[in-house]
Amino acid sequence: MGVVNLIMGIVAAVLIATGIKKEEPVNPQEKRTKVEILEKHKIVERSFDYEELRKKAKELLSKPYKEPKKTITKSLAELNYDKYKDIRFLPEKSIWREEGSPFQLQFLHPGYIYDYNVLINEVKNSKSFPIYYNSSYFDFSAIQLKEKNSNEIGFSGFKVHYPINTDEHTDEFLVFQGATYFRAVSQNQFYGLSARGLATNTGMPYAEDFPIFKEFWIKKPASKDESIKIYALMDGKSAVGAYEFEFIPGKITETRVKAEIILRKEVDRLGIAPLTSMYWYGENSEASHPSAYPEIHDSDGLLVLNANDEWIWRPLENPKKPTLNSFSSENVRGFGLLQRDREFSSYEDSEMKYHLRPGAWVEPEGDWGKGSVQLYRSPTKQDSDDNIGAFWVPDEMPKVGEALNLSYKIFWVNQNPNSKTIADVVATRVKPVPKETDSYIYQIDFKGGKLKGVENPSDLEAVVTATESAGVSEITVQKIPETEKWRCSFKLTHKANSKPVELKAFLKKSDSVITESWTYTLEL
Repeated sequence: MGVVNLIMGIVAAVLIATGIKKEEPVNPQEKRTKVEILEKHKIVERSFDYEELRKKAKELLSKPYKEPKKTITKSLAELNYDKYKDIRFLPEKSIWREEGSPFQLQFLHPGYIYDYNVLINEVKNSKSFPIYYNSSYFDFSAIQLKEKNSNEIGFSGFKVHYPINTDEHTDEFLVFQGATYFRAVSQNQFYGLSARGLATNTGMPYAEDFPIFKEFWIKKPASKDESIKIYALMDGKSAVGAYEFEFIPGKITETRVKAEIILRKEVDRLGIAPLTSMYWYGENSEASHPSAYPEIHDSDGLLVLNANDEWIWRPLENPKKPTLNSFSSENVRGFGLLQRDREFSSYEDSEMKYHLRPGAWVEPEGDWGKGSVQLYRSPTKQDSDDNIGAFWVPDEMPKVGEALNLSYKIFWVNQNPNSKTIADVVATRVKPVPKETDSYIYQIDFKGGKLKGVENPSDLEAVVTATESAGVSEITVQKIPETEKWRCSFKLTHKANSKPVELKAFLKKSDSVITESWTYTLEL
């Protein structure tokens, strides 16, 4: 399992160098380089729409699955991550740069762990045109390649630029690279967690299947368009699929997803709308860490809104062993991995900018039925491994060959969905009680929402529960005037050789719950 999670983490962690890259505006007086998308190739024109993509996905089922063919050269395969980043796409070669579109399309070169290519097409007037690889799109001057790259090497992915932060230049806000991974950011954010098209058998005691987006169709935006549509054909050992993405960059970037997924074979766990992130250590970590920084994580918690209007907050941890937590709900209303702590002082890392990493909030559309949001965590000893996964798992799996159609939205948020009004859990601290090997002190800080205006602790009731293998005592609630937070503290004592302890806590005012439900697992 450790090897599988390491591979998953490496793929997601090196999708793109951390941070948003800025491009200088084009001076109309400068000599411009014309980009010939179909250079040295015969022009191929085909009709294309979402229905055509669905047909292509179904056609994949009639053929045995084939692993993607490796097209990478030896020199490119031997590059380490830092050297791979030195392969630069030339900004003047960006697609649509000279045509007045606010969107610009750039490509990612194979190399390092990206050893196969993906097909990329441009869609204009419902017709698709292949975009062929051309080595002149890239600057290789910072590396030494022994072999000459042929046109068959292709692209390993692509990225999209848009003037998301200022009208004066474009910023990179979206990237697709590796398996079915993609990342996006909102205004003034830096790349962090990833989304995926599908997760199959994540967290099982055997190797996870990683389907891939093998071909893309990117619709050329009009000059006044504020969104871009991207279509992707998915293929894998366990499933095929047709995906339509619409990305709307802005203060809060929105992704609209429509997908048809068809299983090739039965799976034990089907993860819908999966998110992948990294949590090495934070304020709730018990063990010491080798880094000089106080916290290192891309996300610090899972937020779930179930059908009963209960908001559940699950702080993330770096576990001692692979762990899966499940939150059941019929027709879940939303879930996401968030970076709730936005204070620079919590991280003190001016290069990685963890305080500016986005959260991703998923809102299902339509009836998703009975199922559960599942949180998978695996141990990590470094920040390059993505060790956190969150996804929706239906109780009733689709049958092999039967189409599963669904749609949802992803909002790349700073902290919370806009509709949230109750108080947040903003900190979790866990400390062993000195000289008591079976006891811990928990401190949970709540802030905002309906706690605003409350002054008297007697107006609040803390409800704390634990599984039967543990006991809770010394429950207190106090206001922290310096920070406008309310702190719930309690002592937990567990039985010797007991199972992991499940905890839950929230604050009430009269008969109303006014905070999120904090949940936690004490591993023993």
